Parts: sequence; C-alpha cells; structure tokens
Amino acid sequence: MTARTARLLLFPVLALVLAVAGCTSEDGAGSAGGSSSDGTSQLDEVIERGTLRVAVLPDFPPWGVQNASGDLEGYEIDIAKALAEAMGVELSLVTTDGTSRLPLMEADRVDVNISAWTATDERALAVGYTIPYAAAGASVLYATDSPIGSYDQLAGKRVAVARGSTNDTIMTEDFPQTEVVRFETIADAVAALESGKVDATVEGEATVAAEAERSPELEKIDAPPLKPALISMGVLPDDQRWMNFLNNFIRNLNSSGTNDELHRKWFGVPLSELVPYSPTA
Repeated sequence: MTARTARLLLFPVLALVLAVAGCTSEDGAGSAGGSSSDGTSQLDEVIERGTLRVAVLPDFPPWGVQNASGDLEGYEIDIAKALAEAMGVELSLVTTDGTSRLPLMEADRVDVNISAWTATDERALAVGYTIPYAAAGASVLYATDSPIGSYDQLAGKRVAVARGSTNDTIMTEDFPQTEVVRFETIADAVAALESGKVDATVEGEATVAAEAERSPELEKIDAPPLKPALISMGVLPDDQRWMNFLNNFIRNLNSSGTNDELHRKWFGVPLSELVPYSPTA
C-alpha cells in the first residue's frame, strides 16, 4: 500500500471518529440520568412545560399529609409551593412512598422528590441529592397499655416500619434482635400498632409525636431520636444544571429565614443547626 493510499483511507476514518465524538461529548447522549439525549436539562423541561411535578409523602405528618378534604398539606408541601413560585410555574403534587421515589423519576412522572428523603451514601449511588434543607431522627411509638421505656426494650418485639425507609434500615441493621414487620405505607405501619399486630412502630420523630397526640392509646418513647440525619431533595443523577438550581433555591430558602419559619410553623421548633446556611447553623 502506498503512503498516498493510506492517507486517503485514513481521512474518512478520522472524520467518522470526530463525528461520533462530537455527538457523545457535547450533548450528553448515552449518559444516564436527568439530561435528555439532546442535552436538555430537567430545568428546561419544567420551564417549557410550565408545571413542576413534585413527589411528596401523603402520610407523614407534619412533613406531608392528605387532610380530610383530600388536599395535601405540610412542611414539604409548603417548600414545594415555594419552589414552584420561585420558578414561575404551576405546581403538581404526586404522592409517593419509600419504594417508589426513584421509579417515579425514572418513569418521568416527577421532576424532583421533596419527600423526607435521607441522603445516605448507598442511595446516592443511584440518586442525585441536593444540599440538605432539614434534619430528622427516628423515634418509637407504642401502645400505652404496653409501655416501652428504652430502645433496648425493643429486643424480642415485633416492630413495624415503612418498607424501604431509613427506619427500615435502622431497625434491620442496628436492632437485629427485633422482628421487623414491613408495610407499604407509614399509615399501615401505625394502623398495625393500633390493631395489636405489632408491639411498636418506628417512624420519624415528628410523626411519632403527632400520632401520640392524635390517639390517647399511643405514646412516644421518652428518649433522644435515633440517628438524626440530613434530608435532601432527590433528582435523577447527571443533571447538574437542575441540581445547581435546586441547591441555589435551598441556600436562599435557608439563609433568608423562610425555611426556619416553615419549620417552626409545622414542627413548633427551629430548623436544626445541622442544616447549612440556616439562621441557627
């Protein structure tokens, strides 16, 4: 083969390589996550659609709950409203639970989760998490006629949790001597305690307190919360523009004092000092 022939054969190959490289590097095609094949961020899609779709919990007061009128209300509902207002779009709330948060995003049914999602390292392998906007720990709810005085007394007891929740992980990993009974929703876990199917229910501290106040037959354990953790918004990974906007929104929400006001409104206490950019930090 002559040198001239080799050059003629090489030029089409180089052109093809450059064309392929340009398609895969500039527009993000082939990458998993929130960006579409043409490089559009979820942020662009929300603005173009004119509606922000937010996944929220319907049975986790005061974070989010469906009231008697069928409307959703709570701390995270107010945050979702503030986010939609900041973006100048309408708000559409979609209910979720501990196991459907990620599938809802993968099916393009929601744009973001504002659903009391603890940003664990394990979850962050598949989910994009923002900076935190809240912090929370777990607590124990028990029947008043069968008191539980300490976490050690959970040994040998049947304990209800919501499947796939942080509380599920806590009980499974840190309390191996308990019998963990999993339910699809928080409401079902509490109902199991009220009907005597389990000895206790482990849920977020605020929810446990709210349930104990609601029912004279239920009581909250008198002990510090288990494993306080940071709560973040969740999005599909690899969409940095959407993540940047949400992080900016949360920084402003925290530093302005608005988040602290919402936290006091729904929880009766200041925003945790664990949350960055908050007035108490």
